[in-house]
Amino acid sequence: MTAIQNLLAATDLSERSALAERRAAILCAQLKCMTAELLTVKEAEQPETLARLMNDTPEAAEAVIADAALCELHARANELSDNYGVNFTCTVRFGRPAMEIAIRGEEISADLMVVGAHGGNFFTDLFLGNTADKLVRLCKRPLLIVKNEPVRQYRNILVPVDFSDDAKQAANTALQIEPQANITFLHAYDVWFEGKMHYANVAQEAIDYYRMEARESARLALNGFIAGLKVPQRHFARHLVFGIPGPVVRDFAEKMQPDLIVMGKHGRSRIEEMIIGSVTRDTIDQTKCDILIVPSRSV
Repeated sequence: MTAIQNLLAATDLSERSALAERRAAILCAQLKCMTAELLTVKEAEQPETLARLMNDTPEAAEAVIADAALCELHARANELSDNYGVNFTCTVRFGRPAMEIAIRGEEISADLMVVGAHGGNFFTDLFLGNTADKLVRLCKRPLLIVKNEPVRQYRNILVPVDFSDDAKQAANTALQIEPQANITFLHAYDVWFEGKMHYANVAQEAIDYYRMEARESARLALNGFIAGLKVPQRHFARHLVFGIPGPVVRDFAEKMQPDLIVMGKHGRSRIEEMIIGSVTRDTIDQTKCDILIVPSRSV
């Protein structure tokens, strides 16, 4: 596992975004990150609008906006330093927020990117507004979406898995971000031809047999998956639930009330992202805890 050394926290300088800033500082202190950066992105149109009001050039207006934003960023960075002992550098960019955040993450080789979410609907209420969906799709690095007040380190982490390489990467990231947390692995299994059996009026006893067979196969696969993580002397809770992955994860999270859900992003192409990635989307939108999305290595 690659250590988390470079962290990027994006903020819109609102009070709600401060949740993400504080979580980023806690993680930086806990993981002993080498670098930490606060980033805010101003819409590209702002300098032109201000220039007309100032009766000045867009360049002059951009400088005014950047100076004000940097002043606020430095104030927040100083507060984080006082409270958590973490030093943040500060950056202001102009452009499309999702694109600029993703680009900056690549520029500094961020091992973890942290953003804040507002309200209960991520894709319409993230501080980036309607650019949130773009951010999730564009981001090529682990993206932590903070929904709650960070009162403590993550203690209970839920990791939904489908035994793919993406799921393995997500599991390893969960171990990296909080090695001492209680980690629960969840797998949703089903009988892919069960619908056809019902349509063909197959006896319920036969359907139950195939379900038991599918569960046993999933149990062996889950145990093999966890063993493959090569974490000696570590106990993990593991659960198998029959059903469709999206609703299974949502309902399990509602009962478990984890501090954090860590899951693979999936979706290497636009079509895959729309189909497979819908589980990730549903989890982000329909659960209350923080979410860490880990993209595929090949994304």
